[in-house]
Amino acid sequence: MCIPSALLKLAICCASFFLFVFSFSINEVFDSFALYMTGISLVFIPAGVKLMCLLVGGEAALVGLLLSSVYVSMRVWDHTAVMQMVYFAFASVGSYYVAVRLVKKFMRIDDTLSNLRYLHIIILSAAASILNGTVHNIVYVWQDKVKLEDFFANAAAMVVGDFLGCFIVIMVFNACIDLAFRVMDSKRRTDGSGVRRGAQPFKQTGT
Repeated sequence: MCIPSALLKLAICCASFFLFVFSFSINEVFDSFALYMTGISLVFIPAGVKLMCLLVGGEAALVGLLLSSVYVSMRVWDHTAVMQMVYFAFASVGSYYVAVRLVKKFMRIDDTLSNLRYLHIIILSAAASILNGTVHNIVYVWQDKVKLEDFFANAAAMVVGDFLGCFIVIMVFNACIDLAFRVMDSKRRTDGSGVRRGAQPFKQTGT
């Protein structure tokens, strides 16, 4: 059955929204030891979710992430105008979107992600983290959330938190994919009688 394009984009938008909010709630568990200051965490799992959503969902995911960023900002910032939260959302999600587009272009990563490699993920994570840490804290200074003299320290803390968050999400994602392939491989190695053949993790030798 063919799913209409508009319906698919709506589904991606909603999924991105809920995934980001859910990951943010999980990340709050680490606040007791990883929260650097309001709006900056030394371990920020939603950064990895944001990266994966943009890679897979593109512009549809972008909309969902913008909405979710404004929503979670309401939980983080007290006495802050809605327009300021919109600025924070565009700085955060926009930085990741620009980084993804640029890295995909220069690394020649296909839109289907069929040629995506682990090195690409590391480069994407680093580029997005650095750009977001810089742009986000420029907006923080502009909106009087961060003092100018604290800009570099806060930007560095955000870069570290985002990169670690991306790394954690990617490791979990890779582990899930690896587990799925192992399960499928195990089924292929099981004969018709349901008895598994000898373990041969790479290839068979002999006849």
